[in-house]
Amino acid sequence: MINDVFVFPDSIGRQYLVQGKSGYLLIDTGLRNNYTKLVNYLKMSDIEPEKIEMVIITHADGDHFGCLDLLLRDYPSLISASTEMEAAAIGKGESSRPLKAKGLKKALLGIISPMFASRPAQIKRILKPGELLPYLGGLEILSTRGHTPDHISLWSQSTRTLFSGDSIDISGSLLSPSTGSNTWDENLAKRSFELQMKLKPDRIYGGHGIWKRK
Repeated sequence: MINDVFVFPDSIGRQYLVQGKSGYLLIDTGLRNNYTKLVNYLKMSDIEPEKIEMVIITHADGDHFGCLDLLLRDYPSLISASTEMEAAAIGKGESSRPLKAKGLKKALLGIISPMFASRPAQIKRILKPGELLPYLGGLEILSTRGHTPDHISLWSQSTRTLFSGDSIDISGSLLSPSTGSNTWDENLAKRSFELQMKLKPDRIYGGHGIWKRK
């Protein structure tokens, strides 16, 4: 636990648990083969998986929703949530945009793609930008399109905490927009990055790293 955010052990994609008044919010699930590790780590930390009220998927990539169908199978009261376009892709077990890799990168992608394979999962609640969720004094849904067509981040003004999914690349102390072959629209990604930087967060919990203001 780092203050009010529970950080799961590092894997290909990061997951975060936020405590509310009566239960927890889970942000992203990790790869399909992450399921057993995720549930076991919760139990080892004396957190019953049944106490998770909602799981939010920031975007439809396999390292962010890969084991969602297994969670919903075993814990049917869990509310799954995402945005409309991402939800449609998750419902098919697909990414919400094609990757633009070429040459060697395309060949490498073909080798590792089975690791990211996912199965369809039902999103029960469609989130809209501007919605406030009752965690961390109010978690606001931000539209941070670019990495994928309908990517979202979550922002707590009162604690200056940002959950950025893959809309921000975190490399040590360096922050940058999503770029490259897995980015749907680099111009939108840059705008989303700038929007989030204007918020001046003190903590950023990203899809593949954590940043704290010194």
